[in-house]
Amino acid sequence: MGAVKGNKGAGAALLAAAIIVFFAYAYAMFGTQYSMIIMKATMVGAVGVLLAVLGWIGYTMLTAPKEDKTATSS
Repeated sequence: MGAVKGNKGAGAALLAAAIIVFFAYAYAMFGTQYSMIIMKATMVGAVGVLLAVLGWIGYTMLTAPKEDKTATSS
């Protein structure tokens, strides 16, 4: 039961952090003069993550072992 309690504490901390970061981000976007810089940084980060996933898929396809075409199924 100790592992479950620890997981709930970590889950609560992640939830609280997500809410706090969301409000800080929203404030930075709408309440400061740095909104354009923050928007650009967000877009660069989002595109970077998307391209990293695409590259990971390509690398996985490139390095995957070849299928054995001689085996037949009945």
